[in-house]
Amino acid sequence: MFRYTKINMAKLTEKSKEEHPKKLKNKPLVRTMWIIIIFVILLGLVLVCENYRNDINIANERITTGSKIINTDCGLIEYATLGEGPPILVLHGTSGGWDQGIESARGLVSHGYQIIAPSRFGYLRTPLPPDSLPPAEADTWICFLNALNIQRVPVISYSAGAAPAMQLALRHPDRISAAIFIVPGSGGICPECVEEGTSPPRILLDALYRFDFPMWLIMKIAPQFMYTLVAVPSSLVSTLSPEDRADLNKSIMNILPVSPRRLGVLNEGNTQGTKIQYPLDQVTTPTLFISAADDTFKTLPVAQHASRIIPNAKLIEFPSGGHLLLGRGNEIWPVVADFLKNTKQD
Repeated sequence: MFRYTKINMAKLTEKSKEEHPKKLKNKPLVRTMWIIIIFVILLGLVLVCENYRNDINIANERITTGSKIINTDCGLIEYATLGEGPPILVLHGTSGGWDQGIESARGLVSHGYQIIAPSRFGYLRTPLPPDSLPPAEADTWICFLNALNIQRVPVISYSAGAAPAMQLALRHPDRISAAIFIVPGSGGICPECVEEGTSPPRILLDALYRFDFPMWLIMKIAPQFMYTLVAVPSSLVSTLSPEDRADLNKSIMNILPVSPRRLGVLNEGNTQGTKIQYPLDQVTTPTLFISAADDTFKTLPVAQHASRIIPNAKLIEFPSGGHLLLGRGNEIWPVVADFLKNTKQD
């Protein structure tokens, strides 16, 4: 029933002796390869950390050296100015601060205006107060103007800054000589324009803006995600001139550092998702809306809706430009300057 096989132990021993030196010879080679791999990984990590530290140091220096703090009757406000001439209050959008306000409206300086760009509630060094809704924010900007001894001023708002700017026009029309809404957010202006599920979850925004490194890393390895974050369609990116592409990259990098903007970003969710409709038909301030059809935040329907309701409101539509209105600066600022000249300013 059983078959026995005779094993030649001498041959096995001889074969084992032949293979064993080969294995011993391969071990140093494998060990060297692993050392090289680990070294390359560590070197890559060192270079990444050094690159990150350099970028974040530049960003921190930029936001801490270009602004100042003023104490108003409504609390502390961080702000910066640029240019000389009649003042213009500029209210930035999401992920912003005074730095975004300055960069966004820089084109007006050559037309003889002074930009006054504060950091809105929860952004950079402006605290987030207990009442951070747009009506309270609008009242705070009146305290801010009082502290600067400015009686009347035009206001330019971007994106989510539209809600407090509209409240300024409604609550303090005697202090606002003109209101210009560039790519206006829907909060309070056109609640019906908001598509369900289009806003990022609050928990995701909280995670993204809590620390600087994750957002920096995304900027480096996933630029398409950043284009989505700033609402610039990929179809537009591929057509941009080198100058406009540089402006896009600069706008994205200027979001850094994100951690001191986190509270402001989270606060925007309290206004942009609201179902409250402001009484736009009661606005008496001269009003101008500017937007682009390919803005993936869908601000053009908001601008169209508001311009139909607000008496004598003007609307400028561009077929392209995205949320940042890339490549449209030479068209926008001469029109804005003319609009301001035709409004009464004290």
